[in-house]
Amino acid sequence: MNTAADRKLVGQTAYDSLRNDIVTGKLGPGQKLKLNVLRASYGVSVNTLRETLMRLVSDGFVAFEDQKGFRVNPVSVSDLDELIELRVQLEILGLQKSMANSQNRMDWKSALISAHYRLSCMEKLMMEDESSHVRDWEKADRDFHMTIVSNCGSSQLIRYHGSVLELFMRYQVLALKKRPFRGEAVAGEHQQLVDLMLNDKFEAAAALLTEHINKGSELPL
Repeated sequence: MNTAADRKLVGQTAYDSLRNDIVTGKLGPGQKLKLNVLRASYGVSVNTLRETLMRLVSDGFVAFEDQKGFRVNPVSVSDLDELIELRVQLEILGLQKSMANSQNRMDWKSALISAHYRLSCMEKLMMEDESSHVRDWEKADRDFHMTIVSNCGSSQLIRYHGSVLELFMRYQVLALKKRPFRGEAVAGEHQQLVDLMLNDKFEAAAALLTEHINKGSELPL
């Protein structure tokens, strides 16, 4: 593991594992993250862990305080409400710009179909066994909603939307511990949403997407 490529791969693997454990609640909200304990659990050096945790601090999953170290960011109703508000604004704007971008519209619609197909497959699996498929479902759901804004033509909008969406998905996954996956209801919303986008019905798609996102305020904390 001496090459820069090897070190980068190890760091990315550690990041993915820690992020997943935070999102799924294996590392719970507010939990202290001790480097020596994490080193044994994730099999990487303290330096790699420190770099990985600072990246998670930047992404909003971990907090760092001098003299106190690292801790998983807590969850709260106010934080969730703020994420929902930001997500609605960014995702609706991204939807509007993506639908108005005629130059790449066909490629975007093809990407929507592909992303929705993967998501619909994961939703069916989630209805059969949540615990076995939650990680892949979370990624498929996140990828679908990121595809919605992917044709907006603004790299900044895509970046900020992606950051807010990742933090929101943490609440979505943690909520599964307190209430079951919404199953047919959420799958139906996604199907209706993709149909509206493919048929260029912005107003109806925007209204449904807003309602869909705002249901996040009903998540139990």
